[in-house]
Amino acid sequence: MSTPPPTRSTGSLRSEHETILTSVHAIGARVEKLGEQPLPQQMGLAREVLEFVRKKIAPHDRAEEVTLYPAVDWAAGEGSHITEVPRFEHKLIARRCEALDKAIQEGASSGRLMHLCYAILGLVAAHFVSTEEVLLPYLDKAFDQTRFEKEVLSPLRVRRTEA
Repeated sequence: MSTPPPTRSTGSLRSEHETILTSVHAIGARVEKLGEQPLPQQMGLAREVLEFVRKKIAPHDRAEEVTLYPAVDWAAGEGSHITEVPRFEHKLIARRCEALDKAIQEGASSGRLMHLCYAILGLVAAHFVSTEEVLLPYLDKAFDQTRFEKEVLSPLRVRRTEA
């Protein structure tokens, strides 16, 4: 009889990430059909990707910068630069969104819209996976579930709704 895996302090954040990733993959599946749609639907789907990032991902990213990343830096140890790459990923996502917004305004081809949408969704998905696999293990070691909820996750949720 095997023993269940230990409870991770970051379990509830991991569940939130899973929900977000499910949405990312669902939008990605619809983007696969973008080229088959009439122009108004193509633009609508590209705008949907932008709105998803602006309303769901960007507030989450801003909250991570203020609450999650300082906790990870602390847990990883003084002098750690472990959150430099995920912080930069936020900038890359924003840049791709700017490019998609410009492409929509210019009436870009379906191929260009698909390329930009996939770039954004791929960056978002990779960012969440790297957070799960690289950053959160530091927090699982440094925090028990109650402390993580109080000191990191609750402030993250508040910051996300303020943004």
